Amino acid sequence: MKKLLQGLLLCFAISSFSSCTKVEGEGGKSSISGNIQVEEKLYVSSNYSSSVFYPGAMEDVFIIYGPDGTLYDDKMECSFDGSFSFKYLRPGKYTIFGYNKIFNKGPNIANNDDDYYELEPVKFEIDLGKKESYVLDTIHLIR
Repeated sequence: MKKLLQGLLLCFAISSFSSCTKVEGEGGKSSISGNIQVEEKLYVSSNYSSSVFYPGAMEDVFIIYGPDGTLYDDKMECSFDGSFSFKYLRPGKYTIFGYNKIFNKGPNIANNDDDYYELEPVKFEIDLGKKESYVLDTIHLIR
């Protein structure tokens, strides 16, 4: 009876260690960092006038863990210079994204009350390795 119990405990211990698979997410030693620059388009009477560029301070950046995620898993607000960093990530596939705010004229051009903004995602897919520090190119967002 004692040997049977020891054998069962040994089988349970082996199966519990072999069934652990680490998926994308926090708990690793990798990181993804980058920088956001905003292009703000200026409109006069619903017509494009000019653009100004500035660092994306306080812009939200989102991350999706895994290849088939559709909802963001975490978000971060950029620093004063537009920089961000997602740290302590496990190896795997990640999607980093932010939103453009695209200006759309309403059907009534004479009346500015029907103008609106539409959100459009700007996505980057990353395959992150073990102990890797991935640096994205500058992300350009439109306002």
